[in-house]
Amino acid sequence: MRIATLQSFNLGLNAILDNQAAVNTTQQQVSSGRRVLTPADDPIASTKILQLQQDLAQREQYERNMTAAENRLNLEEATLSSITDALTRIQELTVNAGSGTLTITDRQAISAEISQLENQLGSLFNTKDPNGEYIFAGFKGASAPFQRQDNGRYEYQGDEGQRYLALGDTTRVATGDNGKKLFVDVRAAKNTFTTAVNPLNEGSTQVNAGFVVDEEAYAEFYPDDLIITFNSEAAVTPAGPNYTIRRASDGRVVDGMAQREYKNGGEIVVAGISLKISGDPEPGDEVLAKSSPKQSITDTVYRLRQGLDSLEDNPEDALTLDILIEDTLTNLANAQTSVSEVRSQLGARLNVVENQRSLSADVKLVSQEVLSELSDVDFAEAVSRLSLQTFLLEAAQQSYTTISRLSLFNQL
Repeated sequence: MRIATLQSFNLGLNAILDNQAAVNTTQQQVSSGRRVLTPADDPIASTKILQLQQDLAQREQYERNMTAAENRLNLEEATLSSITDALTRIQELTVNAGSGTLTITDRQAISAEISQLENQLGSLFNTKDPNGEYIFAGFKGASAPFQRQDNGRYEYQGDEGQRYLALGDTTRVATGDNGKKLFVDVRAAKNTFTTAVNPLNEGSTQVNAGFVVDEEAYAEFYPDDLIITFNSEAAVTPAGPNYTIRRASDGRVVDGMAQREYKNGGEIVVAGISLKISGDPEPGDEVLAKSSPKQSITDTVYRLRQGLDSLEDNPEDALTLDILIEDTLTNLANAQTSVSEVRSQLGARLNVVENQRSLSADVKLVSQEVLSELSDVDFAEAVSRLSLQTFLLEAAQQSYTTISRLSLFNQL
């Protein structure tokens, strides 16, 4: 068979290039420590390697979630422990305040310490995590959930959301509890009420938490709600601020509560409850007294402090104080039960995080071993192969040099 000179040169050159490519590939494998450099090297292994790398990357994100969840849960547990201590101290002060030998001056001294504890509770309820988010605000972590009003009363401004973090493909854990569930929706000692101003009010109206001063009258009215509506000043003679109180269920005016004169900070007694409204209301503004079987911790402490500061040393106020002390002790016990239940849930969540971390570490180790078997180079085999390929390359180069010099003219 005749071989042209050009063909001879090309065959020699291709042999050199092929051997050079093989040497380069092996050198890259040795230097990088990876057996599969491109999908073409091993398509099946490349697919499995990609899947394992994606799984390991996702597992690293899960591990970061575990750390974040553990930090938030530990912070919440520590905060609830401090809240429990504060509630215990308030219980002790409430028992002391119930002594029949104390005067209003003595009770006001107790109220002063309760006021400090109330401030402490407000600060604890507004605890932030290391990222600056409020842990008891639900999904509204950017703003303080418990905001103090001008009259000293705390109102919950968060929502009822609960945040979760994924710890695995099928495992999630709650990383917090909203303040409404923990501190607002606490079972009350008796059927009670909560007060609020209509958010659409145009005036600067404030309302205190109020008291139940006549349990029989309130029991007869319960579970209806009250709506206090401010009328035009021209509705009375002489003209001036005035209000009308209606039942929320049917809009009927409560007996004797039509167009009553408004006194800033004055006491309003209706349907067995007492409350005080302050500020400068505008016509059409509303204040609500909603019946409820629940009472927030902040309202329990606020009502106690207000009662100790204002109830006088007379038989009528003494009866109201007795009711207040009894209800407060029960409400504080219920609050501690609510907090304790969540603390036990926190322990269970932390166990979930720990168990998932152990499981994830085991799975990660197995995945890394499989990935290593698929992608890591066998250095002994690669170095041996590199030596052979280098030898073949040198042989190809020498052969090419020798063959390229052959010519018929050399025989003439």
